[in-house]
Amino acid sequence: MEIGVKKTVFSPKAIIHQKFANKACYTVEEVKEESAKNGCPGLAIPHKGPSLFRCRLELPEFTVVSDICRKKKDAEQSAADLALKKLGNNPADENPSEKDPCDALIDRIKYLFTDEFLSSLHPLSGHLRAALQRKGGLYGLIPASVIAACDTKTSNLCKLLNPEVESKPFLALSSIMRAIPRLSGSVVTSKGQLSIQKQNPYPTEIIESSDIQQSGSPENILVKAIQIPASLDETIQPVTLDISSSGYYLDVIAQKLGVTDASRVLLSRTIGKASSDTRLYFAASESLVMELLSDHGNVKDFHVGLLNARANYFCGQEIYGDAIMASVGYTWRSKELFHEDVSLQSYYRMLVSKIPSGNYKLSREAILAAELPSVFTTKTNWRGSFPREILCTFCRQHQLSEPIFSTTSIPLKASCKLPRSQKKLKVTEAAELATEYTNGESLNAGDGESVGLESSFRCTVKVFSKGQDVCLPNIEGSYSGVCSSNGSLLCISYSVSLVTEGGHTKELIESKDEFEFEIGNGTVVSTLEGVVTQMSVGQCAHFNMNLPPQEFILAAVDDPARIRSLLSSEVCCLEYHVTLLRVTEPPEERMEQALFSPPLSKQRVEYAVQHIKKSSATTLVDFGCGSGSLLDSLLDYPTSLEKIVGADLSKKSLSRAAKILHAKLSAKSDTGIKSAILYDGSITEFDPRLCGFDIGTCLEVIEHMEEEQACLFGDIALSFFRPKVLIVSTPNYEYNVILQGSSPTTQEEDPEEKRQSQSCKFRNHDHKFEWTREQFNHWASGLAKRHHYSVEFSGVGGSGDVEPGFASQIAVFKQESLLDEDDLPTQENSSEHCKVIWEWSCDDRSVPSSTRN
Repeated sequence: MEIGVKKTVFSPKAIIHQKFANKACYTVEEVKEESAKNGCPGLAIPHKGPSLFRCRLELPEFTVVSDICRKKKDAEQSAADLALKKLGNNPADENPSEKDPCDALIDRIKYLFTDEFLSSLHPLSGHLRAALQRKGGLYGLIPASVIAACDTKTSNLCKLLNPEVESKPFLALSSIMRAIPRLSGSVVTSKGQLSIQKQNPYPTEIIESSDIQQSGSPENILVKAIQIPASLDETIQPVTLDISSSGYYLDVIAQKLGVTDASRVLLSRTIGKASSDTRLYFAASESLVMELLSDHGNVKDFHVGLLNARANYFCGQEIYGDAIMASVGYTWRSKELFHEDVSLQSYYRMLVSKIPSGNYKLSREAILAAELPSVFTTKTNWRGSFPREILCTFCRQHQLSEPIFSTTSIPLKASCKLPRSQKKLKVTEAAELATEYTNGESLNAGDGESVGLESSFRCTVKVFSKGQDVCLPNIEGSYSGVCSSNGSLLCISYSVSLVTEGGHTKELIESKDEFEFEIGNGTVVSTLEGVVTQMSVGQCAHFNMNLPPQEFILAAVDDPARIRSLLSSEVCCLEYHVTLLRVTEPPEERMEQALFSPPLSKQRVEYAVQHIKKSSATTLVDFGCGSGSLLDSLLDYPTSLEKIVGADLSKKSLSRAAKILHAKLSAKSDTGIKSAILYDGSITEFDPRLCGFDIGTCLEVIEHMEEEQACLFGDIALSFFRPKVLIVSTPNYEYNVILQGSSPTTQEEDPEEKRQSQSCKFRNHDHKFEWTREQFNHWASGLAKRHHYSVEFSGVGGSGDVEPGFASQIAVFKQESLLDEDDLPTQENSSEHCKVIWEWSCDDRSVPSSTRN
């Protein structure tokens, strides 16, 4: 027999376990890393580095201590490797996988039936102990299928001999049964059965030490399981396994499968988590048994029965005939039989978890309400919001239901009138032609890829008015005025009931007292989101929806059998009852990301970067640098900058900025930056080290101060710090009506009435103020006039020519004339109040981190 196999190598820890078993004791301790080794030399803020571990391995004759490792398991392997070297053993010589797989399989089976193995805490040893409690001629017999399924090393060796074992578990029996004749004197098989037993009885002391006792009045264990018929025409049914505490549970499963011999019961791999013992059990056909027993033939393409498609879907292995799904067996943790009930509900929940969005629904415990949000990752060919997103936003802002997109295929002949008939249609062009020729799939995918005309589609979009709502919600309660908007975090209570036509029968199938989700990112079913956006806090709504796939309903209920009967005999729908409990206003970034692509924060940084590139500045100071997003972005562009400085009051933000900048500056040699410094200190206090820079920036900072402090910063910056150019950005309060889904006022309104009618909240909870365009212009113009600067106004997000202007308004101050040093204002007794948190110079690139201060 020729076998082409890839030999694996056992780990040092596995070899130590083979030699010493439970006598090897591992103790892992955490090693605290010094702050100087936190990956950012020069950072003055103490910071805990990544966790490191050291392992102490105690063996009967000596003890070794491992090297320091980043993972616990690596430390254990390191200690085991050191122990092997001290023993003078070469792991390659000790590794049983270096043997021929056939010889290794024979040695493994021989070991499994030794006295030593029976006493171990191993899943297979539990089966061996149970087999010693079987009656009559079955005493001590263990099915060969159990050895292949419950012992990982045996399973791996069978896969080496025949890789098809991975998908066809019954093929492992062929390898095991062919190995038995070479184990004469150790194990024997039972005539006419696929079972194995130890040839010589276990010694009495071994039996006693293994707690194997015959009980005179055994207690029965009732385990709920699921029977999955091979025929798709038959329904899945619950079954109960009545297992004697002194019996062998596979004998009970064999009876349920209609076979008298447990050796014909085959086992799948475990389903679900690694710690689970849920498996599928099915019976080997009579012809398969005969084939395996006839001179131990090699089963390859032998027909073994009707494939069970539903069972096969669960475990990814070929399951034939009727199957039983049960969570019962022996584990590493105990000598007792482990068992858990598998109900119809848990079956359908396992089924739902295999659907792409199913795990998300289950984790949120909202099978009939939650949805897996769509994620767009390749928007590089499209600038701004997608047409589909704009339309959906419009509907939400005007409290309309979500638009319904219906995509249909167009026959090739019917599509001959499409423009550019020999040219591929880009997403941008598809948007322009959306009303007549929209390729719905392309817009929905949002990937900007070409769409070939040989596979054309037409998309119909339906937008229902409030009087034509799709689900016709009935909203009760008085209007409180607190409503949701894009990016808002909502909390609702809801219940979902299955209602028959005419309302004669009503069954509650899912409910939650509190369920949180964000508006605008598709985390709940669209109809539910469309209804909630029409409600205010305290209001209730109820509406009906068509049924989702049956599996979702059965996964949500406690009694799937009753509901399944109802679904098959009646016309049903889902009835939702929803109460809006509270609305949390969205933070600034959440709102901005909901409407702008790229996000508004990136647009602000890009605006500043472009000005810096045009200015030919060599020095820059960022007032209120935060986590260094601007300074970090500057390093990605070729500029004339040689020195960059940041100042902020948040040590946590400065720490993040230092690490980001250090990593990038140390890795890149083409930035042109010669020095970088981060200061901890207030930008409203004078510090001579912040004076005289070519350019200064202050992006979305002043609104976090009191208005008096913001005015003070303006005067300090232009009278004492005096950068040649200063860029200041702050939110435009008037734009909040769009971000928060309010109705903007008209241009014809009186300005005073317009200000009084504004009801929008600030974009973030820690904003102390937000200025209108008029207020911002008044502040910046007065500041520029007082300190001999000119000022230009611009912004990002939206348009300056269309109400309500830019989302972020920007003022660019420029010195009108350079003052002589004698004319520059000074502060008496000025001191350096800012603390240097981190400093870098281009010389640091060549200095090893261990030698830096």
